[in-house]
Amino acid sequence: MKRFTLISLVSLMLVAFAAGAMAAPVACQTPKVQSFDFLLDYSGSMMMFHKHMAENKFKLAKQALRRINDRIPELGYTGSIHTFATNREVVKQQTYNRAVFQRGFDSLRNTYEVFARLTPMGDGIAHWTKALYAGLATPTAVILVSDGENNRGIDPYAAAQAAYAANPGLVFHIVSLADSPAGQATLDAIASLRPKESVSVRAENIIDHDIVVDGFVTEVFCMSGRIVLRSVQFALASAEITRESAAILNELAGILRGSAASVQVDGHTCSLGSDQYNQRLSERRAESVKRYLAGKGIPANSIATRGFGETMPKFDNSTDEGRRMNRRAEIDFSRRSDVDFNYRRADVDFK
Repeated sequence: MKRFTLISLVSLMLVAFAAGAMAAPVACQTPKVQSFDFLLDYSGSMMMFHKHMAENKFKLAKQALRRINDRIPELGYTGSIHTFATNREVVKQQTYNRAVFQRGFDSLRNTYEVFARLTPMGDGIAHWTKALYAGLATPTAVILVSDGENNRGIDPYAAAQAAYAANPGLVFHIVSLADSPAGQATLDAIASLRPKESVSVRAENIIDHDIVVDGFVTEVFCMSGRIVLRSVQFALASAEITRESAAILNELAGILRGSAASVQVDGHTCSLGSDQYNQRLSERRAESVKRYLAGKGIPANSIATRGFGETMPKFDNSTDEGRRMNRRAEIDFSRRSDVDFNYRRADVDFK
């Protein structure tokens, strides 16, 4: 399965920066799915405090769902929100609209009586397979949000197998609130049914890290795409790494550190200035990113750099905003089996 977990801890300042950054949909033009469903665990165990995060699990789930919803591009696919334990339709299958889905998430309480509310996860998957999934347009994504606890009804793994048989174009993706080995094992088993397609991520990483939520949304919803980190700002006509850009690069370094990944850093500029000046500036920007990553433990000999000057604009150079977006460094890294992260590219923007 594909996982989005951070190899090393990042600073509290990075967590605060990422959680507080302005949300925007991921850059995506071609949808990967025709339909999707958020399937939310609404059982008693989700109303309990997470053993490691000291917070109500469903409250954490809603925070993660808000972050995901903020990043989903509106590309014409249909979507819905459903719960199990108990089975409930929160938002019926319809053309995806961000505001409608947020109201749906907000309508769900994260406090109610826990006693006697068991977790029939397998029964919930089976119910919605029969009532919805078997008839959805494919490809279909089901985003299962759960702590993995299951103490009643049919086996969730068998229910997921049956869902795939009923709709071969369906893929389960996991947002885990698990705080027990058994719960995580249940979620891992479901993800293992489609290991090359299913994306598994922990809710706390969705909440705390822009790179993770952007990666998850891109992998689930976009046919092809990359993480675009638009919150990073740099000084005009400069390659200096600011505190804000350092926060993003720290996170990338944490993902890549100790891996066998090779990294390609490409520098770019806007159209202001001479061709010769911009070529040198683009090379300096690429080298600046390389030096920073190398200083964070990424082997310098695994990082290649190139400068393209102003020759590869991706935005309109006739506007201030377009020029700002063209002042960037693009980072590509090849994925190896020991890199627990699924994105090959990130953009670092230069002001």
